[in-house]
Amino acid sequence: MWLAPLVYLEHARFGPGWYGKVVSSDPERLLAWAVSKAIPRRALEVKSLPDLDMPRKGRRRLPGYHIDLWGARLALAYDPDTLAAARRRSVAVDGLEPGPGDNQHGTRRQVQHPSTGDRRG
Repeated sequence: MWLAPLVYLEHARFGPGWYGKVVSSDPERLLAWAVSKAIPRRALEVKSLPDLDMPRKGRRRLPGYHIDLWGARLALAYDPDTLAAARRRSVAVDGLEPGPGDNQHGTRRQVQHPSTGDRRG
C-alpha cells in the first residue's frame, strides 16, 4: 500500500480542494485498512497500474485498487504537517489572498470560447 501525492483539484466530484488516495495491488489489504478507518467498502475503486518492471513501450497493466480521500478523510492517512502545508498553499489557490506569482495589478486576460479564439496550432 502507498499514498499518492496530494493534489489540488479545482473541479472535482466533491468540490474544489485537496485530494489524495491510498493505492494497493492487494484489494483485501486495502479494504482491511479502510475498515480500520471506518471507510465503507464501497469506497474501493479498481484502476489498473503500469507494470514498472517492463519497458515503457509495450508495458502491460496490472490490477490496482485505490480509495479516494478528501476533506476529513485526508487526516486518516496523511501526515498532519503535510496537510497543514497543503492548506497553506490552498489559500493562494482559493484566491483568498495573493500567492507567489499572482499579478494583482496586471490586466486580466479574457477567456474565449474555443470556437472564437485564435486558431493557431
